[in-house]
Amino acid sequence: MPKIIFTAIDPNGVEHKRTSDRRSYSHTVVYQKAVHEARAKARHASHIDNGRYYLQCIAKGFHESLMKFEHYASDQGRHDADVKMAYAELKGCTTAEGFAAMRVAEELLKLDAEDWSAYWNAGWCGRFDLAQKLAAACGGLNVAILPAVVKS
Repeated sequence: MPKIIFTAIDPNGVEHKRTSDRRSYSHTVVYQKAVHEARAKARHASHIDNGRYYLQCIAKGFHESLMKFEHYASDQGRHDADVKMAYAELKGCTTAEGFAAMRVAEELLKLDAEDWSAYWNAGWCGRFDLAQKLAAACGGLNVAILPAVVKS
């Protein structure tokens, strides 16, 4: 079956492409940097969990969640490597909240270097209602639903 190229033009006039040999797309959802920023801030809770995980690894000398695996439980070298990696990930942070704040700040710093006017593709959908659902999941800020056109 030949591949079909779907395209959509964002509000800046930039073409987004998707190739498929089996699926058909009617729409794509694009979003601007403000959504990236909101997503970075929304990951704060996840970063807190990761910070706790690393701190627990350092305190116990191993990743407790992996101790159920015999090959891990008996591998002191792996424990030592995991503790070393946890120190590296924490970069001097001593609390989970501090780790989360550091990670969000790192993500936002990366975003500052990006073009705020550019659109990124959130995904391609075969139905308009699915595109609406995807757009809503993007936070609704600077999001556009674009029609997909088969490129000949």
